[in-house]
Amino acid sequence: MRDDHAGYVPVISGGFGYVHNVNGGVTTLSPLINPVLLVPFGSHVLLESRTDFTGFFQRNPQPDGPFKGQVFKNVEYAQLDWLADTHLTVVVGRYLLPFGIYNERLQPIWIKNLQDAPITTAIGTRTSGSGDGYMLRGVVVQRPSYSIQYTAYVSAHSNIEQLQSARAAGGDTSIFLPKKRLEIGTSYQRFLESRNINSVAAYVSWQPPKVPIDLKAEFDTSYNGRGYWLETAYNFTQLPVPRFVQRTQVVGRMQQFFPLNGGGNSLPRIDTQRFDFGLNYYFRDDIRFISSYGRTFSSQRNANIWNVGFTYRFQFPLWPGRKK
Repeated sequence: MRDDHAGYVPVISGGFGYVHNVNGGVTTLSPLINPVLLVPFGSHVLLESRTDFTGFFQRNPQPDGPFKGQVFKNVEYAQLDWLADTHLTVVVGRYLLPFGIYNERLQPIWIKNLQDAPITTAIGTRTSGSGDGYMLRGVVVQRPSYSIQYTAYVSAHSNIEQLQSARAAGGDTSIFLPKKRLEIGTSYQRFLESRNINSVAAYVSWQPPKVPIDLKAEFDTSYNGRGYWLETAYNFTQLPVPRFVQRTQVVGRMQQFFPLNGGGNSLPRIDTQRFDFGLNYYFRDDIRFISSYGRTFSSQRNANIWNVGFTYRFQFPLWPGRKK
């Protein structure tokens, strides 16, 4: 090891925040924290884990009673990663199911632009959004103009508290064009519990190099239904406005879901449409004010959904790195 090497230092990162939600006139308060632990063992092995602590407090009785509720705890992932070579990483333990782009990439409170998940997020992520088993992932080929990545996994059934998962197998693959900052991919899962179910997703993510726009879209289908969502976010960084206004971000999302075979399994049982508009403000890169308005349309009822709150991203080493 060189004298100027920083060493392999464990890190605590993650985020915490607070969301005040009003859905169809029902108010809920949700403080939450998602600590992430990273422990490297040399240059080829990494232990990583993320735990979710989310409070859910609601007026009881409605609409003017005191807020009552509890804090829910969940181990989202706790895995050991072995970097075998430049094309293969072997993962063992509890991992996030790599279905579509939301569950594995956009779910953390400090990343997602809108705090409510898309309706179709339940497709391909039963039962807890995580799998217990092993996973292989890596890059098949990498060139200056494109790269192709893959993921394959097998999950076992578990009823252990905080570690629940279902028997399932699946994979994900995508092609990324770095010059255009465009990714196109697809996911497949075979659910192997009481009813064997196939689920498929197709997605696209695009961040144009010259414009501060983030565009994401996904289509999901399975036995219980199919649907899509389209989300775009625009940062004011290039607008001729005062610098403090350039810290603003506007977000829009539209989505539809169409149930099949009665829906269910955390999916709507009737045709549902929803539109969301968000306005976020970055005081700093790690501190953000969040707000959004949405409206759900269905034959059962139409409802307004309001969210307001904040997020904070943190990161610090567990001990200082080696000095030069």
